[in-house]
Order: sequence, then structure tokens, then C-alpha cells
Amino acid sequence: MNDERRVTPEDDLRAALAPDDTITPLDPARVIAGARRRRKVRGLATAGVASVAVLAVAAGGLLASDWTLGTAPEPADPPLVVSTEPTPTPRPTPLPPTPSNLTPGATITSGSGVTTPGPTASDPPTSPPTPPTVPSCLVASNGEPAPGPAAKQRGTLGNSLIVVADSNYWMACDTTFRTTPSARRPAKLQRPAVQDNDAFAVANNVIETAAGQRDYFWAAGMLPAGVATVRYSFVDGAVVDAKVSNGFWMMRHVSTLPPGAHDLGDRVRVQLLSPTGAVLNDVRLNWGTQTCAQISHGC
Repeated sequence: MNDERRVTPEDDLRAALAPDDTITPLDPARVIAGARRRRKVRGLATAGVASVAVLAVAAGGLLASDWTLGTAPEPADPPLVVSTEPTPTPRPTPLPPTPSNLTPGATITSGSGVTTPGPTASDPPTSPPTPPTVPSCLVASNGEPAPGPAAKQRGTLGNSLIVVADSNYWMACDTTFRTTPSARRPAKLQRPAVQDNDAFAVANNVIETAAGQRDYFWAAGMLPAGVATVRYSFVDGAVVDAKVSNGFWMMRHVSTLPPGAHDLGDRVRVQLLSPTGAVLNDVRLNWGTQTCAQISHGC
């Protein structure tokens, strides 16, 4: 039987490295270990090259699909959901009246946003007033220097307040309190000063309404130079811009509060405004001396 022995690469190295007489012998074990290390390094290098090739191919695929490295694709938009329920139509919110859109001589009830005409507001007189006439107003002057027979009506507010004037004097009358006119003291036909607070005094009477007794205020006068608006404010929250006509202004207001239900010292405020809205005068009338501007009877 032949005893064949398998020859390994290590055996070949040992034979090649066998010592002879010309060179220093090498240690076969060290040479074999070095060969093994070199084979392992070559294997790792080959694997690294293959990995780089794979990354290059992947990067090329990303560029070909217009992606940029490190950026994920945008998520798709959510599907559009259409409601089958009808959409309610929004109702416009009414705007409260402002001084720019007021009807001259109208009363604004604070907080309500409702504009209503002067003394026919929430509590109108139980008996409609009888409109005054120029002759009946002149009679109510009670002998004071007043407009003469040639006087004409220069302004009116509602069906109860008129202004009468000739070339020298003017006066105003109102019939809300009674059928016989209540008359404001006649005055010369000249514009008052802006700071003349007495020129803006009011007449005050208690009238019967469907809600009971209520304070009624009225006033009239000539418009001072540079004044565009004569504004009255009352303790019940009402703000009234006087009506302007032919150089005169007229105001009337029925309070929503019963007489004596508020502080008398805080009752009536007057503001004079320029055409641009600047306040030229702002005063609170003295109760009694500036709230009984009528000569035909007391207050």
C-alpha cells in the first residue's frame, strides 16, 4: 500500500525555506503567519472596494430620480373631503351709529345701537304735541325784545320745535310740554362765543308718557363760528347731536329714566365740535340755572 501524504502550501513553504550553506535560515512558523495576515488584508480590501461600488450605484440611482441626499420625499396631500351639509350664510353684524351717520337731532340709546327720533323714542308723550306757529311763538315772548311781525320760521325739529327770526332777533318755541308754546328767551341775531355756556342751556319739563313721567329736554340757538356739531349727553346714556339749519341748531330729548332717579349734578353735558371733530368746548350744565331756559313758565 502506498502511504501517500497530502502536501499543503505550508509544506511547500517549508521546503523552499529549507536552509542551505549560503543564507541564514528563516523561521518557517513566522513566514507562514505573515502569509496568512497578508491574505486576510487582501480579503478586507476586496470587500471594501465592493462596498464602495454598491454605494456609488445607490447614489447614482438617487440622482437619477431627482432626489437629493438627506432629503425625504414630500408626503402626499390628504384627500379632499367634501361636506354634504349646507354651509350657513353668515349674518352681518349691525354697526352702532356713529356721529358721522346720525340723523341730526336723533337720540342714541347707549349700548343698544338703535337710532330713534328725539322725543318719540321709547316713551313718547301720551298726547302728540300741537305744532307751534310763528304767531303763537311771538305771543309767547311775553313782551321781551323779540322778532317783529315780519319774522319767519328759520328751522324746525319734529313737529314741536321751531326757530323764528327777523333781521334783529331770534327766538325758539316748543309745544311738547303743553299746547301753548314754551318759549326760549329771545336774543339778538348774533353768534355766541364758543365758551358762552349759557347759550347752550336747556329747558327741562316733566311730561307724561306711556311708561310714566319722564324728563323732557329741549334747546336751540345760533351756531358759533367754527362749530359744526352741538352734542348733548344725558345720564340715561343718550347722546344727541343737534340738528343744524340756516345757522341755527335745535335739540330735543325724552329721558328713559323717571325724574329724580339720577344725580342731578351729572345730568346734561354739552360738547362743541369743529368740522374735523376736535372738541372746542366740553361743559356740564349747572342744574337749575342752566336747565330752565324758558320764559313762558317755570321748570
